[in-house]
Amino acid sequence: MSLRSYLAKDAIQHVGVNVDDMDVSKKFYGEILGGVFIAEITGIDGEEWTTILNGLVDSAPQLGSGDALDVCFYSFGNSAIELLRYYNKETGKTHSAHPCMDANKQGVAGKHISFNLAEDINAKEFLKKLCEATKDMPYVSLNKDDLHHLGPDGALGGWNCFFMSGPNGERIEFNQIPKGKCNADTNFSAAAQQFRSSID
Repeated sequence: MSLRSYLAKDAIQHVGVNVDDMDVSKKFYGEILGGVFIAEITGIDGEEWTTILNGLVDSAPQLGSGDALDVCFYSFGNSAIELLRYYNKETGKTHSAHPCMDANKQGVAGKHISFNLAEDINAKEFLKKLCEATKDMPYVSLNKDDLHHLGPDGALGGWNCFFMSGPNGERIEFNQIPKGKCNADTNFSAAAQQFRSSID
């Protein structure tokens, strides 16, 4: 059974990232990557929010019992990034009962955010500038200085990618996929078109 007819044509609205330092995270996603600020709400608390956010386990943030939440949204065109910081109202310390697994050590249920690079830019130059812009962010690490090229063959032929650790230890991927020139773009574009037209 498919529930496709209940979803919008562009179905993914945002990706949430739990953060430790909101200012550093806003600098990375807003200033450095150029996300467009949408909205920010600070000091969200109360028992209703604990329930809404499924915080029924003792180890989860308890927004009705001393914890609070700040959220900030940035648009990247086709979807948005939501930064969330849970913290204790009295101490100001970020909630850390279950700290995020380091980006390169994730296992089952590990997550990453993937960004498209413009196809006409020099990826090595981008990654060099990214290193320079994030040099004061201790959790950011780039393990290569260029994209990995999957080669021209197969269903994902032409896919070029790079992974890194973001300012909170989150895993981030950058892709450069030539439009109309490779198998990866053909297959992704066809699937996207099929998804968008499947409820017409």
